[in-house]
Amino acid sequence: MALTATGIGSGLDISTIVQTLVDAERTPKKTLLDNKESTIDSKVSAIGTLKSALSSFQDAIDKLNSGAALNLRTVTQSSDSYFTATADENSKAGSYNISVDTLARSQKLAGVSAIDSSSTVGAGSLAFSVNGNSFSVDIASTDTLSDIADKINRASDNAGVTATIINTDSGSRLVFTSDNTGTDNQMSVTATDTSGTGLSDMFGTGNLQELQSAQDAVVYIDGQKLTSQSNTIENAISGVTLDLTSADSGQTTTLTIAQDNDGVKTNIQNFVDAYNTLMDKISSLSSYDADTDTAGALQGDSLVRSLESQLRSRLSNRISTDSGSIALYDIGISTDRYGKLSVDSTKLDDALSNNMNGIESLFASSDGGIATSLDSLVEGYVKSGGLIDSRNTSYTNETNRIQDQRDALDRQMELLQARLTKQFNAMDLVVAQLNSQSSSVTSALASLPGVVSG
Repeated sequence: MALTATGIGSGLDISTIVQTLVDAERTPKKTLLDNKESTIDSKVSAIGTLKSALSSFQDAIDKLNSGAALNLRTVTQSSDSYFTATADENSKAGSYNISVDTLARSQKLAGVSAIDSSSTVGAGSLAFSVNGNSFSVDIASTDTLSDIADKINRASDNAGVTATIINTDSGSRLVFTSDNTGTDNQMSVTATDTSGTGLSDMFGTGNLQELQSAQDAVVYIDGQKLTSQSNTIENAISGVTLDLTSADSGQTTTLTIAQDNDGVKTNIQNFVDAYNTLMDKISSLSSYDADTDTAGALQGDSLVRSLESQLRSRLSNRISTDSGSIALYDIGISTDRYGKLSVDSTKLDDALSNNMNGIESLFASSDGGIATSLDSLVEGYVKSGGLIDSRNTSYTNETNRIQDQRDALDRQMELLQARLTKQFNAMDLVVAQLNSQSSSVTSALASLPGVVSG
């Protein structure tokens, strides 16, 4: 490989000169690309912040976009010893005296004891019938009690029977339990032998022992008797579910259902607070601060302007109801000149007490309800493939283009450096040749007769 030494002829530091000229060409262009990339990075961060703020706002909307979240009820009981109660939006305010006479329970049948769970019984089949549904399992002569239990429990057409083994001092017993409570779910078991009498001897008629009889739940509501197959009783009182836990016919529990205005008010206030937080975030991302001469990363962005416009438009919706139309202002929620919401607590309390159906329609109506409409709007921005994802894709494409421009700039600078180096080396060669010629002339003149050296 040839060695190149630059600046020998001229004495100049050609490498430094070339690098300085290349840097002078590169720096302003690189700075421009850096600024563009920094701007895009700021926008990516800002759009991510906006998406997070919209998702938080959507969480608050979810508390208002269904009737169940608006028509809340409070449930109080004089005792929690016998049942728990829940009430939905269809329940009515009132007080009820309830006593639990009996709990529903499942039937349990047990076969004759065997030595242990590994004992075999015999070959044949066991057929079960529960509440009009039937299934059967085939039993091999090598099947143990454990094998039989597994076959019953794993049967694809099992009609509602669970088999377990209970080990006691007298041996192991296979116990069949109805999966569902109540007298409708009593079981019948038929044993059929194909060799010997083992299955019939253990599970046949007269050999099965009833460990627990099936039983219906019985409750009295304001003195009126109700029988249920299950310990979960729905709509004995409209919109109320009772989960029975204990029985004592001599004890009465007072159940009180009331409209939960405070809970609804909290959900509405949370919605107002979440909206104002969202508007503050949008303002910080898109406004211009004259005092500091700084602009938000999304200032003038069409996506943000459109979002703000649509949010404010939906807040002004009037919703038709059976008793007329209703808007946010009618329940005490107003918008100030900055686009933020405020609540007149007295006016809202009055609406909650006297117009709950109107409030439900205002927020949760499928035909333009404010919460429903806002949720749909926000979802269009935050969903996968939505408007914000599309904007992020455009930012990614811009970043890729900037990187392409950086690569092109690097190639240009490499060519420029090579060209300048070549030009300066050529100049250096000329200077070296001139210096050489100058030395030759000087030597020739010095050798002439009569020339006196200075």
